[in-house]
Amino acid sequence: MLKHNSLSFRITVLSGAWILITLVITASMLVYFYLDHSAQHYDEHVTMHLEELVEASHFTPQGEFALKFSPSDPRYHHLHSGWYWEVLQNDKSLMRSESLGNSGLDIGTVEPSLTPFVYELEGPIEEQLRVHVMQLELESEAEPLVLLASAPMTGVKDDVINYSSHVIASFAVLGVGLLLAVVLQVRVALQPLQAISTGISDVREGKAAKLQQNDLTDVQPLVDELNNLLDHNSVLLKRARNQLGDLAHSVKNPLTVIKNEAHNMEPELKELITRQTSDISKNIDHYLTRARTFGTEKVLGSRSEVLVVVEDMVYAMKRLYQDRELDIEISNLQDCWFRGERQDFEEMVGNLIDNACKWAMRRVQISGAVENQRLTLWVEDDGPGIPGNKIEAVMRRGHRLDESKPGHGQGLGIVKDIADLYGGSLNIGQSDLGGLRAELVLPAA
Repeated sequence: MLKHNSLSFRITVLSGAWILITLVITASMLVYFYLDHSAQHYDEHVTMHLEELVEASHFTPQGEFALKFSPSDPRYHHLHSGWYWEVLQNDKSLMRSESLGNSGLDIGTVEPSLTPFVYELEGPIEEQLRVHVMQLELESEAEPLVLLASAPMTGVKDDVINYSSHVIASFAVLGVGLLLAVVLQVRVALQPLQAISTGISDVREGKAAKLQQNDLTDVQPLVDELNNLLDHNSVLLKRARNQLGDLAHSVKNPLTVIKNEAHNMEPELKELITRQTSDISKNIDHYLTRARTFGTEKVLGSRSEVLVVVEDMVYAMKRLYQDRELDIEISNLQDCWFRGERQDFEEMVGNLIDNACKWAMRRVQISGAVENQRLTLWVEDDGPGIPGNKIEAVMRRGHRLDESKPGHGQGLGIVKDIADLYGGSLNIGQSDLGGLRAELVLPAA
């Protein structure tokens, strides 16, 4: 079905409107021409009978008007058939056809002439007639005669109506055929654009790196320009990442030197400098992460396989916490894909799994699902959990509930920041296992 705001719909509607207008105008012209042709056909018959009247008209030696023979058409003998003839002299009827009965033809103000003229007049029973009027002079001493012959307009109209019904039916079939042809042509003509749209979708979802070549010379320049734009975007992104990395190193190295030198200062000054440099370092990490993610969240082609990343992280955590013999379960991650950079996804998943392993007693469970283009990942543990009134606090960077555990308290805050930049979310709650349940929602590919 065509969408109202689509190019296909506009082309089809405009073409359909033009076809309809053209067919209506053409059909009207054909009907008009046939009406004229049908009227001429009837006029030829009436003219022939009028000529018969001229040939048969004469005056007897006694000066009375008479006909050598009557017009041959049998319809002149049927009462009110519409086929009439009459001979007048000084507005007096000298002779008329049997079809007129006792009535006559009233030509009103019509001025007869030696050349026949055709008029549309009303007949004896108020029917429309095509009447041929002609003046005839048989003898110079006698008053001229006025010869009248008519045919009914109902015959002309019936023929035109019958013809019009055939024309309408034929043009309706033609219109439907032309409209179907337009729809087919539009679909075929727009297939290259639909292929480009599909190609861009594949690139955005990471299924392809570039658009495929197109055989049409009119479309290939567009494909080339889009591929050039993808290449240019990739180069800019790589350059920006390198510059961000250089900035991080150039700032963190002096901070490390300052922090080391602070150990030789007085305790109060040492504490102040250490705290401030730590805050600066955290802010650098925070904003560099935001800048890096903001530059990649809408990048075409960013697509990461969830199961592969999680398995890599689980392998690393088992090695890291091998002395605790944790049971880490993975379920329902097949066919789950994240629409974004793998590096960002690794950082989010790594922090969540590391946090679960750090607090778990024996068991960590990782599961996922995809619905309505959204990827949901759950990481649960059987540890002590977090009280409801402390959840908001642990989401802030640098906040730690237990100083005895290793780390800097930035894991969940980093995960939340990156998820927000991808249009996702991080929710913390109580797990059925007894510990913490982290729910990470991200765009799915």
